[in-house]
Parts: sequence; C-alpha cells; structure tokens
Amino acid sequence: MSERRSRAPAVAMLAIVSVLALASPACSTASDARVVVTPPDRASFPEVAELLVHRCGSLDCHGTRTRNLRLYGREGLRWSPADRPYVTVTTADEVEQDYQSVVALEPELTSRVVIDHGAHPERLTLVRKARGTESHKGGALMQQGDVQDVCITSWLAGSTDVASCDAARAIP
Repeated sequence: MSERRSRAPAVAMLAIVSVLALASPACSTASDARVVVTPPDRASFPEVAELLVHRCGSLDCHGTRTRNLRLYGREGLRWSPADRPYVTVTTADEVEQDYQSVVALEPELTSRVVIDHGAHPERLTLVRKARGTESHKGGALMQQGDVQDVCITSWLAGSTDVASCDAARAIP
C-alpha cells in the first residue's frame, strides 16, 4: 500500500502537466510571428519550368515521385496518366505542380531571396546543386552567369530573362 501512495503524487503531477500541455497552444507564445512567405513570380514561371523539365525532369532524375523536387512535363513524369512523354506539351497543371514543388523546397529561404531581389541565390539548395557547389547526383548542370543560371536567378529576382530561358532550353 505504501508503494502505491508514494507513486500517487508523481502520477498526479504527470496528469496536471499533461492537461496543461494540451491546453497550451503548441509551439507558440504571445510574441510569435507567423512566417509570411513571398514566393517568386508565378506568371513567369512557365519559362523556368520548361528549362527545369528539360534539364532536370528526366525519369531517372527529378521526373520521379520519390524526389523532394518533383518535375512533371513533356520530357518525363506526367501529371495526368493520359499525357504521354514527348507526345503532348507540358500542361498548365504540370507547370503548377512544378511551381509548387520548387517553392516548397525551402519556402522561407526562397522568400528571403525574392525579397532581396535575387541577391545571394546560392542560399538555395536548388541553385547550389545545379551549380555543382553542393553534392548532386546529376553533377553541375550550370555555371554562375550562364544562360541557365540567369534564367533561374532572374526569375528569383523578379525579372525573368526570357531570352536566357529560351537559350537554356536549346542546350542538350
């Protein structure tokens, strides 16, 4: 009986702590500020999406559902089972899925790059891996300042260089 009495205060304290934990807002205090994400321009993303699909969206790279960065489009994984690779163009739904995938990789960091008008895009894993400055199975796909890099970084800066995007898509 004495063992039961000695455990009673501990059990009671655990119950009180549990109730208080459930009653408190999770992970917040009165001074917490919500993160407001400022995504890159959606309207000019189709130009960037075509580059990403062409350079990164093959079925053995980011054209697979198992990647954090999933790319749907004409040259690989299709959003609709009715669409066949190389038969139909990349659809608006696929571009939307690609946009969501890119922005969702690092939303807060992407937002900071956008707010900073594209300054220091190497903060983003997308840029570091494509430039080859971070380990990437596909190796370096672009160099800082080339047309592919300019296509992506100008989009992040809010002024997509469409000519660079067009030129980048012509690279095999």
